[in-house]
Order: sequence, then structure tokens, then C-alpha cells
Amino acid sequence: MQANLEFQTDRLILRALKQVDVAPLKKAISESADTISPWLDWCHEGFDDMDAEAWVNRSRQGWLTGASYELAAFEIETGELVGCVYVSSIDSVANMANLGYWIATKFQGRGYALEATEVAATLAFGHLLLTRLELVMDPANEASIRIAEKLRATFECRARNRYMYDGEAREGLVYSLIPNDFLH
Repeated sequence: MQANLEFQTDRLILRALKQVDVAPLKKAISESADTISPWLDWCHEGFDDMDAEAWVNRSRQGWLTGASYELAAFEIETGELVGCVYVSSIDSVANMANLGYWIATKFQGRGYALEATEVAATLAFGHLLLTRLELVMDPANEASIRIAEKLRATFECRARNRYMYDGEAREGLVYSLIPNDFLH
């Protein structure tokens, strides 16, 4: 799939990360450590230019190889980076993937995560023709649970050792979406 695709909602433009996004990515992540780091171990205050450049390079490589598709979400009104949403851990045998997202602290609570995840699910089902998306989150991550529920994802289970955080296996809640749930 082409990395130059762009999607637009009423408030957001979503597209693949580019080198020009290194500084905004660094700023968004380092300023959001307090609200994101409890759930995603890569998020920390010391996230620097090298981390951001490596992130952009990995994201672009994912697009080139078809291993993952990350979309950066930018607020139309200001052009600011709101966060990222991604279709990752693509399993071509099972025809499924993970749907993940993070929103910078200053943009949380405004409905941007739902808007961005709806675009990513459309990409997954409408373009990649996947038949299943999983949303996996820490049982204490109330914001992510609300997003899964607003997406009308089905809660399937509380799974032991379902995801890794800082080198440790953790319990995760597993929600799923299939095309019939999402594409009307």
C-alpha cells in the first residue's frame, strides 16, 4: 500500500509519518509521558530527537514492507500532531491485526481517538481486507476501554500474559472488531 495516502475527517488529517514530523512527534510524546507511559512503555519524558527519528523510520518501513500501517493524526485547524493510530502485528495467515492508538495529553478527552481509530479500522477492513482487528489494553486503562466500547468492539476476554510492558508479560483485555461490526 502506498505511504502517501491521506485520510480526512471533519477535524483531522491522517497520513503516514514523514521526516518533517520528527520534532512534533518528539514534543507530543515527551509532553504526554504522564498520561501515556502507564500503558505504553516507550513513552517517557526523555523521548528525544533520535527516538523520534527512529520511530518515523520504523513507521515508514512498516508501510514499505506491509508489516504495519501507522497514521499520524493532525488537527486540521492548527496542524498540530494529535496522536497516532496503527494497524500492526498483521497476521496474514489469520488475516487479522492489532488496532492501537495514542493521543497526546493536550488533545485527550476531545473524541480524537475515536475519530482516528474509525479511519484505521476503515483502512484495515476496506483497503487491507482484513477480517479481524484486536484491541488489547491494560485492564486499568479506562480511556482505552471507553474507545473500544464506542467503536462497538466486542469484549472477548481477559487474557493472561497478553502483552509486554517493560519486558514483563501483562494481563490484557481483548476486544475485537470484524468487518460486519464496522462497515455498514
